[in-house]
Amino acid sequence: MAGPTREPGGDVPDDFEARWAELTSRLGELRLPPAEDDPEPAPEAAPRAAPPVVGPRDYSPEPETEDDDPERDVVDGFVQPDPDPFSRAEPVVVVGWVALLGGLALMVVCVLAWRGAPGMVWLVAVGALATGIGLLLWRMPARRDADDYDDGAVV
Repeated sequence: MAGPTREPGGDVPDDFEARWAELTSRLGELRLPPAEDDPEPAPEAAPRAAPPVVGPRDYSPEPETEDDDPERDVVDGFVQPDPDPFSRAEPVVVVGWVALLGGLALMVVCVLAWRGAPGMVWLVAVGALATGIGLLLWRMPARRDADDYDDGAVV
């Protein structure tokens, strides 16, 4: 362990006393703080200005420039093409969905608004509903192929 050690006799070595005197002489004269009864108060330092508090309402967005086009990729210049939802849809499936939703809509209208609907309207609604369900079930794949073409992410 570093530092002065005491001898077994309890005497402090002279070297220690000399070093202590040298250290305390470097401190100079120590003064006590002024008493509170002192008529001349010590000048206080001016209070420091607090930094401005920044909150969510202090945010102002940067003005948009002509280059800010959300559809254009800044890095590559790639512009994503517009999706074409019905270009690859099978016509039989589209007819099935239209028949299913049309039959349901006609039934809801007959129940809520047209209480005295003729039997032929009810027959058309039920027929459209059954046709839509039948077409969608018929076009459903029987099994899932492992090599089924997939339009997922391609790297």
